[in-house]
Amino acid sequence: MAATQFVVNGLLVGALFAGVAVGFALIWGVVDIINLAHGEMVMLGGYTSYWVLTLISGNAEGSPLLFLATIPVAIAVLFGIGYALQRTLVSRVIGTDIFLTLLVTFGASIAIQQLAIQAWSANPRSIQVSFADPSMTLGGIVVPKMKLVAFAGALALTALMYVFLQKTRTGRAIRAVSQNPEAAALVGINVEHTRAVTFGVSSAIAGGIGAFIAVILNIQPQMGLIYTLKSFIIVVFGGVGSIPGALIGGLLLGSVEELVAGFVSSQWTLAVSFSLLIVLLILKPKGLFGQEAEQ
Repeated sequence: MAATQFVVNGLLVGALFAGVAVGFALIWGVVDIINLAHGEMVMLGGYTSYWVLTLISGNAEGSPLLFLATIPVAIAVLFGIGYALQRTLVSRVIGTDIFLTLLVTFGASIAIQQLAIQAWSANPRSIQVSFADPSMTLGGIVVPKMKLVAFAGALALTALMYVFLQKTRTGRAIRAVSQNPEAAALVGINVEHTRAVTFGVSSAIAGGIGAFIAVILNIQPQMGLIYTLKSFIIVVFGGVGSIPGALIGGLLLGSVEELVAGFVSSQWTLAVSFSLLIVLLILKPKGLFGQEAEQ
């Protein structure tokens, strides 16, 4: 029963990891850079939801519906930040040495962290959502209601992004640029604008997930690094460029980490995750569903 409880907890949290990783995979697949500032988009999304709710209610507390109303705001704000970041900074290093892109995005992550500390201090914050009964029991398994809402929200955002990429004109342009930028430009696609939109969409998804994270965990300016690392593990595990792979990889990673934390210690979770990554790269370098992640 304890193992089942840990797996359920892992799946609930893993959906959030997967949602963050999907945006990370999108940038890696389309813009062809590893965005080390991706975790900071999660952090900014959490703070956006926190401050919007504070503005509405006077404090960071409210009903589930009031909290959900802050999600579109976080998504819109982070889309603008991501679009601007790509246009003003990232576009200058696309096509250059990979270490330069890593340096630039790492520098952006540090700058965003420090600005956030100056603006909001390093004190942890969280959003309090009121339920008459905060959890429910199903077959002996305790399921916190807010984690279930966050799980459903993360899956919904992931599904919306998948539909957006598959069914919309902009989504088809993004996929065209990811496959062959030169050919996309020849048929009239504005490659630079499309890449900026991709960056914006990726940041928007991360921001929406960050808002859900703020209701189940504390948020603080330096939280982004752990989500960047987890996204890297999930994307390589699921396969570069594969949204279904990122989703399954996130759910698996969440389950493994909860089992390790429950039966061993939470201090071992990241070590076990990277060990699994190394084993996977040796046995199946293409990941579960995607392209080979040689970089």
